Amino acid sequence: MPQNTCKRSEREEFLDNYFLLRLQKLITKIKTPDLESRKDHIENIFDSLMDIADEYQAVMIEDEEEHYWESIEMWTDELEQRNAIRWVNGSLQEQENKG
Repeated sequence: MPQNTCKRSEREEFLDNYFLLRLQKLITKIKTPDLESRKDHIENIFDSLMDIADEYQAVMIEDEEEHYWESIEMWTDELEQRNAIRWVNGSLQEQENKG
């Protein structure tokens, strides 16, 4: 059986998880239908699915880096947090080496 030799980058893994979470939330909506207005409920689900598909295509397939996509904003925030943690850890390591 052939093995998948393609390794996802940290960005791809983060974005895959982001889109998976959005789809899971949408599945939950589908499982709990709004009985008052079934047509509106179905249209809202379809709109949400199309929004997810549009963003996925733009970010994952076309590799857009536009910050108006929520996923890119979240990835940028994640990178800033990771960089801050690296800086703090680096500073602490320097202090330990001096002491």
